[in-house]
Amino acid sequence: MTQSVSIRREAGISIVINGVLSLAFFLGVFGTTPHALSWTAPDNLALDFIPQSIAVALMSALVPALIARKRLGNTLALRPILIRAALFALVGAALGGALAFSIGGVAVPTIAWGTALTIKIAYGGALGALVATLALRRLLSSARCI
Repeated sequence: MTQSVSIRREAGISIVINGVLSLAFFLGVFGTTPHALSWTAPDNLALDFIPQSIAVALMSALVPALIARKRLGNTLALRPILIRAALFALVGAALGGALAFSIGGVAVPTIAWGTALTIKIAYGGALGALVATLALRRLLSSARCI
């Protein structure tokens, strides 16, 4: 017996998971003590969008798709799911690079630690929801063709 797949539910879960992971990595990279952060050296806040975008895109495409695959009774091939997740990660890298280049390429003043944290959490959650939604729509549309 298969369970139904809810894109809205999976996108909501992705927002929470990626928001929490963005929080954890932010604290790991930039510390827990509030201070002004530079977009470029020495803090490189702008460059941090690259690994964040890759990780969020990869996991937001892969995990919900694997969960959906299981709920659908493992009837979908695994290879296309893995390839699609890798492609989302590449697009995430391009998006993160574009953000890093556009922010790092101008003289942006430092930003408050709390504001940067809020931006990173919101960005991670929003990107996660978008990628999970796109990946699941594609997956479920291909599942209907089987």
